[in-house]
Amino acid sequence: MKKFLFTIDNIFTYNSGTELSVINRLKLFANYQLKAQIVTRSFNPSLHQEMEKFNLTTPQVINMYDYFQNALNIPRTPQYLRYASLVDKREYKIHGIDNNSAYIEKLGQRFAKVSYFPLTFGEIGNVDYYDNFGNITSRDMYDYRGFKSKTIYYHPDGNIGHEVLYSTTGIPVMHITHMNIGTQLATTMYKLVNFHGKDYRFNTENDLFAFFLQQITDKHTVLINDQPALTPAVAQVTKTTYKYQYLHSVHTAESELPTISAPIAFNLEPLFNHHLDDFAGIIVATKEQKADLQKRFANLNVICIVDFALFHIPDITPAVNNHKITYCGRIFNDKNIIELLTIIPAIRFTVPDIHLNLVGYFESAKFKAQIEAIIKRLDIEKNVSILNYQTEKPKAEILKNSRLLVQPSLHEALGISLVEGLNYGLPAVAFDGNYGSRNVIVDDENGCLVTPGNPADMANRIAKIVSDDTVYTRYHKQALRHAHNFAAKQVIQQWQDFIKAL
Repeated sequence: MKKFLFTIDNIFTYNSGTELSVINRLKLFANYQLKAQIVTRSFNPSLHQEMEKFNLTTPQVINMYDYFQNALNIPRTPQYLRYASLVDKREYKIHGIDNNSAYIEKLGQRFAKVSYFPLTFGEIGNVDYYDNFGNITSRDMYDYRGFKSKTIYYHPDGNIGHEVLYSTTGIPVMHITHMNIGTQLATTMYKLVNFHGKDYRFNTENDLFAFFLQQITDKHTVLINDQPALTPAVAQVTKTTYKYQYLHSVHTAESELPTISAPIAFNLEPLFNHHLDDFAGIIVATKEQKADLQKRFANLNVICIVDFALFHIPDITPAVNNHKITYCGRIFNDKNIIELLTIIPAIRFTVPDIHLNLVGYFESAKFKAQIEAIIKRLDIEKNVSILNYQTEKPKAEILKNSRLLVQPSLHEALGISLVEGLNYGLPAVAFDGNYGSRNVIVDDENGCLVTPGNPADMANRIAKIVSDDTVYTRYHKQALRHAHNFAAKQVIQQWQDFIKAL
């Protein structure tokens, strides 16, 4: 029986469509009794806390550092500062600062600062130790499950010098060395200590990740890499020939150019320029992207599998009678958010109480400030709400109470927010760019496809759907019907066809 491993960098507090698709795929495979796990590369003390938000169990996710720390499948045992054996409380005093941190002092001298683990009450997160001059000399980092996971040692100038990772019993299992190369501090070595009786040294984290993948794969393993940054590592794996790259984005850098000649996207250059022969195939979400790739790379094995499934499609959902429209996704410059904001004043002429919800995490604090300034300059502060990133249940409530979903991006491999919207009977308006929107929206049936570069038309289409109950009702009913194209039983059939062909 084949075992599937889905490789990504991390499960974050704020996850992109890539992570959400992989989590969705894992749940789909579990529902149909297919053996699968998510494999993550990055060190993340909060990983198992983030997993809880998605109801992921410990056996469903393997983290590289957990593996080398012998910390797979261990129970959570919170370490509360007040009861921990961190210091001898007969000699040291714990002085609470606020709900997030406390100082440890001895004879009036500050010895350490404890930062509590996020979203917990008094559990140890980080412990910073000070020298006699108040400089931080080292930091102990605790895992959410309650053990000391790493110590970071600092140079007097505040730069990281050395890191030590521990097993759950406190034995050092890995050293990470940092050195200045020119004017830049760089990680120069990862050293595994006494791994099966031997020490191993690696120059990069990806080299370490490739070694790790070799330990957990065999000839029956199917590796599906979902993160372009991990492509060079997955390419090095030799224990299995079943290695596939899933593309969660368009493969070209300039969407306005023909895909046969446009430059390859920067993050995909390692794959297409160096590692295509190391993979058995490429998986994409749409037939259009498959066709474009095969035109460009004649002998490339490209498989088309939709990578977001809907598990519970209702027969009917209540109509929404407000004038709220929602954008759900990354709030990045490449998502064309600014153009979306500029059409709100035009929509307001027809629909005075139009209201846009922006749901997602920002590219940067600078970009958020830019967006807020534009909202103020356009005098649409009463018409726009920045709701930031939302987890599953709060996001579901927002979608349930929206009249329309809007997607201003000029290119999407699929656009999982559009797929999610179908489950709530949400009509959608999107630019008809490569590739996803036309695979979710049928123009004038469950929404509208707008020619890229025509924001005025997008404004008119949004205003029409929001203000015209007859049009909205027709689109609303069709959205639920189209949701069945993405039903779990439809998507798993595509995966089962793929598995049969292995």
